[in-house]
Amino acid sequence: MMMRKVIYYFTGTGNSLRAAKKIAERLGDTELISMRNPPEEVSAKEYDVIGFIYPVYHWTMPEPVVQFVEKLSMNKNAYVFVVTMPSFVNGHASEKLEEILKKKEIMISYGAKVNGVANYVIVYSPMPSPKWVVPRTERKISKIAEEIANRKVKKIPRASAYIRKKYPKVMPSYKVLQVYADIPFTVSKACISCGLCSRVCPVENISIVDGKPTFLHHCAQCMACVCYCPKRAIGYKISKEDMEQLNDIAENVSVIKLMGLPDKRTLYHNPYITAADLTKNHFVIEKNQRN
Repeated sequence: MMMRKVIYYFTGTGNSLRAAKKIAERLGDTELISMRNPPEEVSAKEYDVIGFIYPVYHWTMPEPVVQFVEKLSMNKNAYVFVVTMPSFVNGHASEKLEEILKKKEIMISYGAKVNGVANYVIVYSPMPSPKWVVPRTERKISKIAEEIANRKVKKIPRASAYIRKKYPKVMPSYKVLQVYADIPFTVSKACISCGLCSRVCPVENISIVDGKPTFLHHCAQCMACVCYCPKRAIGYKISKEDMEQLNDIAENVSVIKLMGLPDKRTLYHNPYITAADLTKNHFVIEKNQRN
């Protein structure tokens, strides 16, 4: 009997989707399902291999991923794996998934992390350089895919003692800020009303009103709208009033002073993932398929 395989992914600028695709290529005959789907409609009850791939936000699992997995029905006997995609700090990103699945009486068989390009471009240019980080990431994902294909058992990455100590002092204010940090987004005259920003947003935070994007204040700060805009029409400019409002919300989080998007700042999205890929909610990767 053929084993049924599925990978659930959450992605902004494509890194997690790229990892999901590469692993699915190695596994063959694997479904890829975006966590933008309602979890009630994409049950994992009938799958024998279940994967979760997502970025790391604020040293932990993104809140949209938490909400998705909590509501997802799963096969308790499946081989379950998780691959987290931090830029630098993985933090509690794998442990949070473990906590959620334990409540469902499900154990994680395999865990890994892949450090990639930090792409919070409203604060800094992409770093480290994608020219050397992307090839390194590709090699590591290939190795992980081989291990998963062979059903290797591997413990999940865990936060260091330093991160455990610092997390409650540093990150809660940043998580509050995230929800309101779309206030300073701007839309220039270069906008062609294509609506792509709305379609690539993984949390449906952008509505098109009179042909222009309107931000709805539940932004995940993933940067998909900025980095995939074909005309670079979406910018980020904090006025004095915005600064005061964000400071009041997030208790003077230091990064607010750095927020902004100069016209010439380099943008980043995964070079293997197109905007069209992000607009899809379901893929089937057949055996030996390559992209």
